[in-house]
Amino acid sequence: MPRLKKIVRLNLSAKIVVGLVAGVLCGLFFGEGCAWLGLIGRVYIGLLQMAILPYMVASLIGGIGSLDAAKAKRLAVTAGVVLLASWLLALFFVFLTPLAFPGIEAGTFFSPSLTNVKEFDFVGLYIPVNPFRAMAQTVVPAVAVFSVVTGVALISVERDRKRGLLDMLDVLTTTLTKVAVMVIRLAPYGLFAIAASAAGTMTVQEFGRLQVFMGSFVLMTLVLTFVVMPAIVTVLTPLRYGEVLRAARAALITGFATGNLFVVLPLLVEQGKLLFQERGMRTADTDNFIEVLIPISFNFPNLGKLLTLSFVLFAGWYTGNDVAASDYPMFSVMGILSLFGGVDLALPFLLDQMRIPSDMYQLYVVTGVVNGWFATLLAVMNLFTFTLIATCAATGNLRFSLRRGMVSLAAVCGVLLVTVPLARLGFGRLIGDADLAQQTLTNMRISSGVTAAVLSERPQTSEDTAPAGPTPPRLARVLETGVIRVGHHPNMAPFSFFNQDEQLVGLDVALMHALAEELGVGLEFVPWAYGTRSQQLQQGEIDVAIGGLLLNAKRLATGSFTLPYMTATASVVVEDHRRDEFETWEGIANAQPARLAILGRRVAESVRGRLPGAELTVVESPRDFFEDQDGAFDGIVMSAEGGYAHTILYPRFDVAIPTPQVRGQLAWAIPRGDAEWGEFLNSWIRLKQADGTIQQLYDKWILGKGARETGPRWCIARDVLHWVD
Repeated sequence: MPRLKKIVRLNLSAKIVVGLVAGVLCGLFFGEGCAWLGLIGRVYIGLLQMAILPYMVASLIGGIGSLDAAKAKRLAVTAGVVLLASWLLALFFVFLTPLAFPGIEAGTFFSPSLTNVKEFDFVGLYIPVNPFRAMAQTVVPAVAVFSVVTGVALISVERDRKRGLLDMLDVLTTTLTKVAVMVIRLAPYGLFAIAASAAGTMTVQEFGRLQVFMGSFVLMTLVLTFVVMPAIVTVLTPLRYGEVLRAARAALITGFATGNLFVVLPLLVEQGKLLFQERGMRTADTDNFIEVLIPISFNFPNLGKLLTLSFVLFAGWYTGNDVAASDYPMFSVMGILSLFGGVDLALPFLLDQMRIPSDMYQLYVVTGVVNGWFATLLAVMNLFTFTLIATCAATGNLRFSLRRGMVSLAAVCGVLLVTVPLARLGFGRLIGDADLAQQTLTNMRISSGVTAAVLSERPQTSEDTAPAGPTPPRLARVLETGVIRVGHHPNMAPFSFFNQDEQLVGLDVALMHALAEELGVGLEFVPWAYGTRSQQLQQGEIDVAIGGLLLNAKRLATGSFTLPYMTATASVVVEDHRRDEFETWEGIANAQPARLAILGRRVAESVRGRLPGAELTVVESPRDFFEDQDGAFDGIVMSAEGGYAHTILYPRFDVAIPTPQVRGQLAWAIPRGDAEWGEFLNSWIRLKQADGTIQQLYDKWILGKGARETGPRWCIARDVLHWVD
């Protein structure tokens, strides 16, 4: 019995592993029935973040403020330079990691986070004008700056006067650590919920892409831990590669097994002293510096944390919103400062700043258990090697060896040149060539019982034929004949387009089906062209024209339209590699004349006012641009909502949303002079906005939410044991 109790009494790390594995098995067993557990996972994440920010403030102020002036000055330059160099090294590997991601051409659905961009406020982000507001709003970089500056200022305060404050900060840090430990004890349950929800709802293809991050992260941590970091020590100090690894071995194993960097700090201090003693370099100063450097450096972002920034780059690759190289400098500064508050605060903050859907953080939490072990492994080696180099620098023991440097550089380059391409090749085969977004868009359907006829061309009798007399009121005619004649544009995704089964679908088409179903009538879809749309409406050939029509003054002056049913953002769709050239309207106007395709003459007149020097060409269909083989255009101006849908169909293109952002409204064209029909459609649009129908269809056709019509996720309970239908 005592033996059984000992087996059952697992340590926390083992319980976390059990919880994670149990969650995965639960998700596989019950499938989508575990989706509700995602709520518990979000609660756990919130609890995890609860004490981090106040802990960061207390630990930074107390840790830095406890130094005396002499030691602080002596270590400031040497430790600062070594710390900065280690950060630069980590960032190099962060930006190297995407080279292991396989090249995929895949578009993505539109996301509001891509247009709801906050202006970059350097003062608000980095300068703690109001520290309490920065804390309340979780502006991590500003809080980090405030804490570091306050800690530095506290150094100069007399020891007797600051002892009370330091003791209070120590008590506060200890208390917040206990809070964090209390929450961490819930980790087996929180991670069970997260893993079960993810395993029950994630498709095989989605998990395949997630393995790209896990594999590349593990690869980079192993290269840094066992190749790069020890090699740097051997190049800059008298210490040898084998000696460094042997001295760090116990701490590496302990840190990896527990996933806890804090518990190995005393071990690192002792091993550092012993290593200096074995080399005959140990003095009172080396002991003192090691005792100060390791606990103080613990409060600064280590390489293990910094490498997790590669998840943001992975999230951009995963969603098709790659972080541009021009954003790397800003991303680096924000990343380092935000990591003072920990990974759980930094990653959601950075995802938001880089315009990547913040719910990607849920995926990081799933991978964070396994990757956390390797991040701790790297953090242990980072603290140890940082302390060795900084101590040697402060005590005059630096010894640069050119021969060791050349050998180490060759070894590191050789390892990277072999492992990164192999990883890229392996990941490419793992995830395959399937484009999930493209499969989703081209397979989208409309579930409707309405009878709909889709004409491939205009009726011959209607072309160029003037009405014999006034056309009858449209509403009365629709109710009498039982048919709404809808003008559609066949290539205007995601508003009206043909799916792979040649069915006419799209947001506007779905709304027409909803309207017809409520009226109890059928639909007849007739193609329209920009040059004939008004004529088709006035002659009675069509009752309403759909297809993402953008309202502007010229159009309103020459035609009639319904109330707007959605808001759109102006964009320029260009080839992937040219997106940065179209970031601002001013930049486009000042550069060499851009050759832009425009949908419709009225839109061209509006764009010409913003881009007077551009060469604008009116095209009938987006296909005239996307399938152009002669390079006649640099880009096409269209709504971002429509642009992202087209990048799914044509993955080598990307959407640039120039700033300042220009927003407009979309509506349907209707015949002039038929007030009853117009008021009816306007009232119906108001009803559908109020009851959520338009929002529901917007989520499906524009955002891609729930767009894939798939059966229930495979699970053991249903598909193997047949316990449920």
